[in-house]
Amino acid sequence: MTGLITELKRFDRIGLSQVASHAKACCRMVRHGVFAQLTHYADMGTALAAVPALLPWGPVQWPAHWCDLADHDELVGDCGVHADVAAALLTRQDIPHARGRAAVLTTPHAPAHWRATWNEVQASDAWIGRTVVHHEVLRVGNRWWDPSEARWFSGGGGHLGSGRVLAVREEGGQWQLAPDVRQPPTRTAQEAP
Repeated sequence: MTGLITELKRFDRIGLSQVASHAKACCRMVRHGVFAQLTHYADMGTALAAVPALLPWGPVQWPAHWCDLADHDELVGDCGVHADVAAALLTRQDIPHARGRAAVLTTPHAPAHWRATWNEVQASDAWIGRTVVHHEVLRVGNRWWDPSEARWFSGGGGHLGSGRVLAVREEGGQWQLAPDVRQPPTRTAQEAP
């Protein structure tokens, strides 16, 4: 449990991803193209589900600008890009939502694989812990949305394709641990160092 708490504290130091713009044609064209494709869907659920298909998951160097997401005429996006784009779609439709984070327990070999992939393109691997990874998600109403897998999940204790959610939180809120994750004992004033 101590390892998870350490990772959660480290994840809290990772800023939520926001795709920036150079305010030039390079970024305007990419951004316009992305939202033109996503806003033609008849309903929000379909538009949200299209985000990871339009911006396939892969390494992104942060801070990122819209033009950085285009690589040889193909787009790429990590969970931060997916969450930022999905949040923008929800904002455009005045749908209340909050950005959030999840700590996901992955398969044993996934962290090393992802670290190698990110390092190959000199992208930060700060989101990768030893066994737990930082993942950006959204809270919409009383439900959690994974913008990279385009599906709802139950929060702490839920399962994603990448692993089991050990903890989740809305930005600015407290981490909510999965029900079966043991919380560390709280110290009394007399026990504190």
